[in-house]
Amino acid sequence: MAAYIEFVPLRNARCSMPSWEEFSDPLSFIGRIRPIAEKTGICKIPPPKDWAAALCLRCQKLLLHPSGTAPQLEAMTRVKLDFLDQLGKFWELQGSALRIPVVDGKLLGVYALSKVGVQGQVVLQINNIRISILQCLLRQD
Repeated sequence: MAAYIEFVPLRNARCSMPSWEEFSDPLSFIGRIRPIAEKTGICKIPPPKDWAAALCLRCQKLLLHPSGTAPQLEAMTRVKLDFLDQLGKFWELQGSALRIPVVDGKLLGVYALSKVGVQGQVVLQINNIRISILQCLLRQD
């Protein structure tokens, strides 16, 4: 059996309350109290009572508007990843590697572009039909 080690209770951590002068130069204050704080391993340094942080967020007024619920966002991510996987496999079968284009230093959203292409395909088909009708009419002359 392993030998038991005698339990030594921890000492209370020191709470150093700096004055305004000490608080204006925190690194020198920490350097001064360091030998005392090293004995316990931790030291609490609360700011002066009338001190206010330069950036203070009011959590009660902070409202976050999520773009969707977690399952919806996860589902869209899965759809995009599946699309990119299928696209990569397609180009691999063609004997070429998939390279996603970079526009203005950012990767092009290939999935979003494909959706725009599918929606625009109807317009392209209509325009192609019009062009083919015009070509047929011109050939008859």
